[in-house]
Amino acid sequence: MTSTPDLVVPRIFAAIDDRRFDDLPAFYTADVRADTAVGRIHGRDELLAVQRAIHEPVAALQHLVTGVIVAPREDDADVRANIVATFCDDRHRPTLEGGSVWRGRLRRRGDDWQVCEFSLDLVWSRGEMPADWGVGS
Repeated sequence: MTSTPDLVVPRIFAAIDDRRFDDLPAFYTADVRADTAVGRIHGRDELLAVQRAIHEPVAALQHLVTGVIVAPREDDADVRANIVATFCDDRHRPTLEGGSVWRGRLRRRGDDWQVCEFSLDLVWSRGEMPADWGVGS
């Protein structure tokens, strides 16, 4: 699916924005670990459930991915990217916006790369995160 590590993060957020949630498992190892603004997440199944719970109810959303920097090694790579997220209501008015830094490690799986761990560190936000986004930390 993703033959170069610099395309993994943009493709994840494109899948979320396009509501292609069934494409997301291919981007993550089964034992992926994540630290995000909504808590610490362990395992692909939990991560995918959280991603659906947060993004699926949103009428319209957009993630801008910029400044992707990759430090590759033989079978893994460290990746850093800036993410700006805009969540909109059904009239396409922003209700929540935020800028984060995505930092993670990818593992090579044949010709593909998968995320094995990452953090999404919130830098700024405007609006309120819904209370039902709460994930145990």
